[in-house]
Amino acid sequence: MTATTATTPPTAASATKPERRAGLTVRGWTVVIAVGAAVFLELAPRVGLVDPFSVIPLSEMVVQLGKLLATGEFWASALAPSLSAIGLAFVLAIVLGVIVGIILWEVRPVRSVVEPWLTIYYAIPTFALYPLIVAVLGVGVLPIVLLGTMFAIVVVITSTLTGLDATSTTIVRLAASLQMSRFARATKILVPAALPHIVTGSRLALSYALIGVLASEFVLSTSGLGHFISRAYNDFAFADMYAGVLLVFILAGVVNAIFAFVARRQPGVAQ
Repeated sequence: MTATTATTPPTAASATKPERRAGLTVRGWTVVIAVGAAVFLELAPRVGLVDPFSVIPLSEMVVQLGKLLATGEFWASALAPSLSAIGLAFVLAIVLGVIVGIILWEVRPVRSVVEPWLTIYYAIPTFALYPLIVAVLGVGVLPIVLLGTMFAIVVVITSTLTGLDATSTTIVRLAASLQMSRFARATKILVPAALPHIVTGSRLALSYALIGVLASEFVLSTSGLGHFISRAYNDFAFADMYAGVLLVFILAGVVNAIFAFVARRQPGVAQ
């Protein structure tokens, strides 16, 4: 008699077990790399691996950042302008990007013309346009928000198109059979169906808005975190400069953590 061996299907726990590389998960490697970078930044200036005048230890950056955050002037002149500009650029990129994405998806001839330009958009030096933008809009928060929006909007458009392309034809036909208006179909059918891809694109858009606003503040603003870092560099105030850079890293980390938290609660969203 031949014995048969029953194979047990994998359990849910084993199916969702995180992938490991050299014994660590992706999150574990992230922690290891972050800790390693922190140790290097702390020890390298102290033991002479880098010039201690140019690069201060990480602990001194943290102390200086704490001092800056304790002053109302830093919040009013540096942090608040940047956060408000980033938030406004991000909202505009999401709203306009989703609208443009839906229009391109609905009007296929226009999409066939525009889509090739979307694929090479980030190869175009957007910041090269800032002299023209300054000439038209002047110096202030408006050109900064515009540049941040321009830097972030394309990833929202492409993610919206990807989400709409992945929408089941049955859902689209159902909306057509209900004779819904274009606005109702967009808000009640298309956007909810494409939402997982839009959320993923929004995560990148916020990072791009942060980069666009801070980079613009280096050359276009007399306030904001980017201007603060640029001024500290020009004044050789390296403690302030590195404290500002550290704050940028913290802001980026908080942004990614928030979107990762949202993604875990959205089925189908890439994390």
